[in-house]
Amino acid sequence: MNAPRQEKNRISRTVIDRIAVQLNGLESTANTMGGSIMETILLLREENERKAEARRADEEKRRSEERAEAKAEAEERRHRDKMEMEERARRDGEE
Repeated sequence: MNAPRQEKNRISRTVIDRIAVQLNGLESTANTMGGSIMETILLLREENERKAEARRADEEKRRSEERAEAKAEAEERRHRDKMEMEERARRDGEE
């Protein structure tokens, strides 16, 4: 009677050992995947930050160009107005 019981115990230990090996493999895979997922998240975050910085730089450049354009237009208007005033003054002086 002891022999069948010992055989069952041996089979049980073998099954337990196999399950432990499978569990270790699954844990290892899960840890690797978890690391990969975290790495992917960090890479995506860095990429998002770079894109946001590029958008901010583009927006600042656009605003700067708009300010320069508005300043040039204002200067052109002042120059044109001055020329018109001088022309009127010259005509008024001729009359």
